[in-house]
Amino acid sequence: MSWSAIVRQGKTPASAAIVALACAWLIGPGAAFANRQVQVDVPGAEAVLYEVSENMYLIDDQGNVVLPQSATRRQADAALYGWARIGNLLCPSAVLVTNTRAETCSVAAAGIDNISLTTGKGAVTGTFAVVVQDDNTTDAPEYVVMNGKFSGDMDLSIRPLGRVVGTFSPAGSAEAVAFCGTFRLPFGLAKNGKRENPHRGVAAYYLADDGVTVFPVQKAEMSLDMPTVRLELRFGTHC
Repeated sequence: MSWSAIVRQGKTPASAAIVALACAWLIGPGAAFANRQVQVDVPGAEAVLYEVSENMYLIDDQGNVVLPQSATRRQADAALYGWARIGNLLCPSAVLVTNTRAETCSVAAAGIDNISLTTGKGAVTGTFAVVVQDDNTTDAPEYVVMNGKFSGDMDLSIRPLGRVVGTFSPAGSAEAVAFCGTFRLPFGLAKNGKRENPHRGVAAYYLADDGVTVFPVQKAEMSLDMPTVRLELRFGTHC
């Protein structure tokens, strides 16, 4: 996989403190589930990431890239970006060294999945970086205060919903924290109410957990005017 250059597998300048914070979070995170300063608040989610790019290939059982008629699996690498609330693994309060008044951390992730075209299930691995604002408050946060890796299992058999379970492992720590998440793939609605592929400049929707209710993709959930896949995460005992 072509991993994102923003994530390094070494220790960050604040690694010792961050590892200690991560371990403390394992013992008991603080309560931080009230509405905070986020673009689109998602009740119950401790972190929300959006897929900003994806490269997908069709492969056979030997891992060779093949034409659709010969494919048995799909493999994709993706870049995601989003936010985490203060008080969980991805945003312990002490990481906000450049802005103590901030109420969220920004999170960047790069991952690769390998999914069976028959079952819709497979594995995912990747890396993540927690970034906060540096001295430039105009552009996106960029100062890395914690990074690490993740791995897990994905189930896309119920698209446009998907599930993922796995573990996050901060760099420099032997501890791994369980996570679970829900993918929401965007779609359009035809005049007869049936789901269809989303189109640029046309309203798009996500499917609720009940498998029936739909709700609109917000402007802040778009990337270059295209709706994005949304991943809602929870950690530890909240799964």
